[in-house]
Amino acid sequence: MSPCKPVKITLPEGCRCAVVITYDTDMAGGYSPTGVCHGRTAPFLMDYIYRLCEVAEDFGIKLQFFQIANGLELESVVSHVKSLLKRGHAVDCHTYNHVNLAYASSKELSEDLKRANELFERKLGFKSRILRGPGGYRHLDLKVENQKVILENGFTLVSGEFDYDLLKHKDWRYMASAPSRNLPFIYPSGLIEVPIQGWTDRAWFDSYRIVNPRAYRDWRLRYGHKPVPEGWRCPWTDRGALSDWIKVNVDCLNYAYEHRLVWVLCWHPYSHYLHDPDNKVLPTFLEEASRKEGKILFWTMRDLLSHLELPANS
Repeated sequence: MSPCKPVKITLPEGCRCAVVITYDTDMAGGYSPTGVCHGRTAPFLMDYIYRLCEVAEDFGIKLQFFQIANGLELESVVSHVKSLLKRGHAVDCHTYNHVNLAYASSKELSEDLKRANELFERKLGFKSRILRGPGGYRHLDLKVENQKVILENGFTLVSGEFDYDLLKHKDWRYMASAPSRNLPFIYPSGLIEVPIQGWTDRAWFDSYRIVNPRAYRDWRLRYGHKPVPEGWRCPWTDRGALSDWIKVNVDCLNYAYEHRLVWVLCWHPYSHYLHDPDNKVLPTFLEEASRKEGKILFWTMRDLLSHLELPANS
């Protein structure tokens, strides 16, 4: 079988760079007393997601959300997702039950994606072509049989590869140059992979910058998946974690701008709800972008898909 081939992304004329802000909207297992991740979005998280939308809309951009399909079994979640769509934001599939695309069996994955497709079509009226891979996986770990299952279920693009070397590197320059690595490619099967570039918020706050694992564990067991009180500040990360999170993302933006790149990032509303309760990250990030002299585009994954140039014979 032929090797994977790079996929070129064509920026429109006059555009300096493009940024794809994606949010996985799950009720994270890492914040659950039981460790179970699901898509039954809690009201407090819906409210935070609406705050994110309001910020994005103030800057005239659309956000990309990925929804775990089991949440669509609740009418409250269906109404919430429909409201996001009505506002013009994009919503695509994050599997039915948050199964890992690379490490699940092909049988488990097939059953999961069929259930996800059925719910998307019945509850939202469309079938997603774009699939965010839960949990992340290393380069080329997505086995051929699972690629085929994904294609058979109507998806043309997956986004799940993650640079696990970030967890080992302490060099800020490596972090800030993330938009230059983990570039899109196409598998021999014909499936397109658009990797996650740079830190996810969950990895940053709850792994890289954690200083009190016991506080994290105790909070999760007692208060996980419940709203936090007014004035909340996360007790398990170091004091500079949020300001450095803003800085590393702004530095990645600057790098993408300087080198005329497309940067695909993966954030989670729940992680920002806990670590950025005042919602500083997104407005600061977008304000920084708005001050650039050159034009920066903010795409959804669907926008990105429309700008891909596939190699010949793919």
